[in-house]
Amino acid sequence: MGSAYTGAGGLFTALIVGLLSSMIYVKLMLANITIKMPENVPPAVGNAFAAIIPGCIAIYVFGIVTQCCVAFAGMYPNELIQKFVQAPLMGLSQNMFSAILVSFLVQLLWFFGLHGSNVMAPFIEGVYTPALLENLAYFEEHRTTGGMPYIWTRGSLDAYAQMGGSGVTLGLLIAILIFSKRKDIREVGKLAAPMGVFNINEPIIFGLPIVLNPIYLIPWLIVPPVCTLVAYLFTASGMIPPVYVQVPWVMPVGIYAFLATGGSFMAALVALLNLAISFGIWTPFVLLANRMQEVE
Repeated sequence: MGSAYTGAGGLFTALIVGLLSSMIYVKLMLANITIKMPENVPPAVGNAFAAIIPGCIAIYVFGIVTQCCVAFAGMYPNELIQKFVQAPLMGLSQNMFSAILVSFLVQLLWFFGLHGSNVMAPFIEGVYTPALLENLAYFEEHRTTGGMPYIWTRGSLDAYAQMGGSGVTLGLLIAILIFSKRKDIREVGKLAAPMGVFNINEPIIFGLPIVLNPIYLIPWLIVPPVCTLVAYLFTASGMIPPVYVQVPWVMPVGIYAFLATGGSFMAALVALLNLAISFGIWTPFVLLANRMQEVE
């Protein structure tokens, strides 16, 4: 089987079909359009038979849709979705302002207690993951990073704008450990630091807290967009290659960027530069928290 429908080009279709087929299945199950088995039948067997009708209907619905697309449009649904939905969205995603907006929305959602990365996942995974896979396919074919089709991909945000987790809180942790005079904040910082190195920052988000905390609102919202801007400009200028390798999100700062770009030391330095920028932005607000304790 070729990769035309199972590679990057088919990801968006898989998300749409998976969502709609699941909705059909659930609606039919809730409506009890199932095979009813006698009460003495074991539950495992009964559940298996109950799933037959909803499952078959979901399969046949998309089978009919596929045949209609081929008959009337001359293309499979995957090709139609890729041409009229996925391609325009991926084109828009490569705009610098789109990349900045995505990083800003992730932060805004987190501030109100919602998991920004998870809420934005349908867009981030559906648009930026195919871009990463297309870059990888380009590298495998040409063995060079020059001329890759996409500047900003799924791993770009993690490599350059989420060091320590959303908000680049690794910079905040460093600022706390150096400048904070508040015992409560320093204790939270000490406990959160080991996990922050590996991009796990729920302890600092909810322990400090950052959620619904007006003291940290400004840096929380602006640090990732600023880091995104810096990394985007470096990538667009050709000074660092685009991200094209999938890397576990727990990789520490610098190492992630190095691996995700196929071994670019310059990319690792850009990630460290962004960490320094985040430290510079977070520090005044850590000092502000010190002054607020003095007033209290």
